[in-house]
Amino acid sequence: MATSVLLLACAVSTAKAGDAPGFYHQIGELKLGGTGTSWDHIDYDPSSHRAYLSRRADGLTVVDVMTNAVVGQVANAKGSGASAIVPKLDRGFTANTDGSTSVFKLSDLSPVDRVSFGDNFDGVVYDEATNILAYQQADNSKELLVDAATMKLVGTIEVEGTQLERPVVDNKSNLYLPLRDKHMVYKIDLKEKKIVAKWDVSSKCTEPSGSEFDVANNRLLLPCRGKQLNPVLAIIDADTGAITGTAISGRGADDVILDPATKQLFISAGVDGVLTIYKQESADKYTLTEALQTRPSLRVIRYDAGTQKIFGVTAEGIYDASKKNLAAVSPFYANAYTPGTFVMLTYGR
Repeated sequence: MATSVLLLACAVSTAKAGDAPGFYHQIGELKLGGTGTSWDHIDYDPSSHRAYLSRRADGLTVVDVMTNAVVGQVANAKGSGASAIVPKLDRGFTANTDGSTSVFKLSDLSPVDRVSFGDNFDGVVYDEATNILAYQQADNSKELLVDAATMKLVGTIEVEGTQLERPVVDNKSNLYLPLRDKHMVYKIDLKEKKIVAKWDVSSKCTEPSGSEFDVANNRLLLPCRGKQLNPVLAIIDADTGAITGTAISGRGADDVILDPATKQLFISAGVDGVLTIYKQESADKYTLTEALQTRPSLRVIRYDAGTQKIFGVTAEGIYDASKKNLAAVSPFYANAYTPGTFVMLTYGR
C-alpha cells in the first residue's frame, strides 16, 4: 500500500496542473471542539443532507454537509456511539454507552424518549423490511432486536464472540454481523429472529469490521483489519459465505462504502490514515484507482452520492507513555486525544 501511495504522489507532483486528473482531496473542514475525545459512527440521511456524528460524551451532533455547518445537538443523547436514521418514521435512534437508546424526531431534533434495555451499546442498524432495530453491545455476546414502532425487545440473538462489529442488512430481512474477535460473520434472519449461517472468514480475513452490502450482486463487502494477515476488503457471497475476492486496504480498515451508480468503492483506514478508492469491474473484481492520505484516526466515513463527497471525523491523537500501549494496533497508536480538536473533514474532486 505504501508503494501505491508513493507512486500516486509522484504522478501528481510531476504532472502539469492543467493535466492533473481529478483526484480526491480535502475540500472542507468543520471544527467541532467539545470536551470529549471519543467518538464512533457517522450516520447519514441523504434526503436532508444531514450527518449524525456520534461523539459519546459529547452526544449526537447534527451537521448539514451541504453548508458544512452544525444544525444542532440532539438533547438527551449523551453516550451516543451510533444512530439509526429512519426518515419514514421521522425518528432517529441512538445506541448509548449506558445501554439505552435515545429516540428523537428528525424534523426538529426534539427528544421523544430514552429507553434502557441493554448494556453498553456500541452500534445500531435499522432494517426496513422488518421494521426492526438491531443493537450491538460492547464486550457482550448478545445482539438485541427491537421493534421500531413499539420500542419493545422482540428478540435476543446469542453469538460466540464478544466484539460485535456494526452489521449491515440486505433489504431482504437478513442481517450480517461481523465478530471481530472470532474472525466470523453471522447471517441472521430478522423475520424469524434466528441465526441461519455462521461463516469462518479467517483464511483471508482477520478482525472483520463494519460492512457494506452490494445489493445488485448479492455480496457482503467486509473490511478486515488484519492483525494476523494483511489488511484487506473481503468480498463474500451472501448466500454461501464463500470469499470470492479481496482488495488491499490500509491498516485499521473500519468503514467501506460502495456507490452502485458510479461503481466507486471507498475503504477508510484509521491507523494508516488512508482512503483507498476502487472501481468495481464485476461482482468480485475491484481495480485500485487512487489512494488519499487523510489524517490519523480518520476511520469512519459517510458518502453523499449526489455530490460524490466523502466526510469523516477525527481528532489530534496523543501517545501517552504512562497509559496502556496499544502496540498491537501500531507502535505509537494514539491512546488519548487533545480536547477541542475534533473535526469533520470533507473530501471531493
